[in-house]
Amino acid sequence: MKLKNKLFIIFIMTLLIFFLRIINVLQYENELANPFVMASTIAFFSFITISIQENIDHNYQQQKVYYQNLNILKYILSILVIILHLRPFLHYSNELDLTFNNIVSRICVPMFFIITGYFVAKKEKEKSHYIDTYIKRTIPLYLTWSLIYLPVILMTAIQYLPTINEYLVKINVPILLLILLVIVLLPILLIITLCYSGIYYHLWYFPAVMLSLFVLKKWKEKYKLNYLFIISFFLLLFGATETYYGVLPLSIKELVTYYYNIFFTTRNFLFFGLFYVVLGYKMGSKEKTYTKNCFVKLVISCFFLAFEAIILHDFHRLDSNILLSCIPVTYYLFISTIYITNHINLKIKWNQYSKYYYLFHPMIIFIVSLIFKGVNQFPILNIGIVLMLTHILSLVMIKYNQKKYVSKK
Repeated sequence: MKLKNKLFIIFIMTLLIFFLRIINVLQYENELANPFVMASTIAFFSFITISIQENIDHNYQQQKVYYQNLNILKYILSILVIILHLRPFLHYSNELDLTFNNIVSRICVPMFFIITGYFVAKKEKEKSHYIDTYIKRTIPLYLTWSLIYLPVILMTAIQYLPTINEYLVKINVPILLLILLVIVLLPILLIITLCYSGIYYHLWYFPAVMLSLFVLKKWKEKYKLNYLFIISFFLLLFGATETYYGVLPLSIKELVTYYYNIFFTTRNFLFFGLFYVVLGYKMGSKEKTYTKNCFVKLVISCFFLAFEAIILHDFHRLDSNILLSCIPVTYYLFISTIYITNHINLKIKWNQYSKYYYLFHPMIIFIVSLIFKGVNQFPILNIGIVLMLTHILSLVMIKYNQKKYVSKK
């Protein structure tokens, strides 16, 4: 790396550290604003950033791409999703809860969408109808896990039966009419749930990714992909209104409220998944995916993400699923990840573990909350128990699939 590039990185790190001082992350009270500490911090992060960027640049020049890094990243992200759903810091530290729940964990789902879109594009170069294959393979998986989670939903509903009964008594609906309504509306509600929100709260990802790929496939048969990318970005902007609800003008609030009164959330394929899947697909369509100084840009993007989350923290939000700073963060994170040297040769099925961690963890969280009722008062213990049981179940499933594959051969 040239000297001027190194000096540029040091300058950027200095600005970012002073930014932390301005927003009072670094304070004299915690001794982090001490001039010697700040200078040491600048030197340390400058050295790390330069080293990683040089490694990425070298591997790009040597045409070395480490796709296995993405499986490790997915594994880490799946753990972050589990911790997010446990919300362990909510009653202990507002700063930690903000950092984890509204900053770190918000990159997880967009990264899963991007990785899926990227590899679908790569596979399509070998099999022209790969999107159809992917969707056909995913539907049985999705329906199977929807059935698996039905007992969990029923057990959850049983807990709310007294509340439901009180509501029914207040509105005074005849029992026969209620039964008739349930019989008529249940199939419709089931179809909407399967295609929109998922049977259980984490299963929304499956219809989101499948419908995003379906739209992408149909669109590129007739139109340019760039147009869909632009359209999906504006759809994402609408999706972000749930996060930026408190800063919207009153006239726009009134308009979007009509949508939220009916559909509750924009966490779906149209206003969330489509943009990131198309972004990943565009990246995978290129022969080489690279951006100069990608790791430096990743660090800068992370600071913008943190700043955005801090600003929005004091405003009313309907939810925090979509942060716009996640776009550059996930883009540069993806590129940095595939070019960082990986010397890990452990024969661990990272991809399989991340998949089953994601599928199993809500069930484990539910069971642990039933058996160990006070465990949520001990966040570290709660995280440990949930992660351990999720890992054991995932391991059992992976071993079972291996035996089934061997027996077929």
